[in-house]
Amino acid sequence: MKQAALAGGGDFKDYRVGPEDLLQVGFLDAEKLSSEVRVDGEGRIRLLLVGDVEVSGLTPVEIARKLTRLYREGDYLRNPQIAVAVKEYRHQKVAVTGAVNKPDHYALIGPRTLLEVLGMAGGLSEKAGESVHVIRPRDGASASSAESLEPSASSGTQTVVVDLNRLLLKGATELNVPVRNGDVVFVPFAQTAFVLGAVTKPGGVLLQDNMTVTKAISQTGGLHIVLSSYHATILRVDEDGRRSTLPVDLGRITGGKQEDVALKANDIVYVHESPTRRFLFDIKMFLPGSVGLNPAAL
Repeated sequence: MKQAALAGGGDFKDYRVGPEDLLQVGFLDAEKLSSEVRVDGEGRIRLLLVGDVEVSGLTPVEIARKLTRLYREGDYLRNPQIAVAVKEYRHQKVAVTGAVNKPDHYALIGPRTLLEVLGMAGGLSEKAGESVHVIRPRDGASASSAESLEPSASSGTQTVVVDLNRLLLKGATELNVPVRNGDVVFVPFAQTAFVLGAVTKPGGVLLQDNMTVTKAISQTGGLHIVLSSYHATILRVDEDGRRSTLPVDLGRITGGKQEDVALKANDIVYVHESPTRRFLFDIKMFLPGSVGLNPAAL
């Protein structure tokens, strides 16, 4: 997989012609040969003098080069100057799946960009991750991957990974890549980390918007107003199954003396209780008449 960084994301010069497309074929030095022709079900067009020409899978520029060669080599024109443009695009299909509001197959009429296709699928869901995968058949491979809502990992496909933060938040329009017939647009669900211990509402948080320890604690209601200390530990398991712990000083982070810590998938953030606060809290719970015991003030 590769990080998408395609210049000119809205440029469709690489559009590949297929059955039912209507082509405008212009001869600059022989206007009588110019015509509009529709690609038949076999991927061919029929032109004067040269007859049937296979064009399916070629770009308009490639078709123009092929026709130039055919008319020159057949001695029909000495120096043919031919231009080809797509006048009507055929119906195409793309599958949009994953963390979108309306996963389904969608018809493409003409060129469409990634953002346009995501809009057709109702936009990103609240549980969307920070990337989108455009999975497409390699040149010459079958486009059958668009017939399933599960992305294929076979060697017959290639995947472009687009960073949604760069595209949507930073305006990196070059990442708004063209979507083609047979593509599968897959938006992974955001991965999860967990916040436990002395917080208001322990539980899972989605790893979105560059999730950090303090952001995760905030999403779980913040530190417990009575019991929490300003110390936490991140429990982490790497890809090889090795476990590690990372101590976190929340006081230094909130005081601007230490950088916040970015979370990874399946991290467990455990916010430690203050032993003294816990002791005083328990006394106050069991001895309601206790005077002068305010654990939150410690």
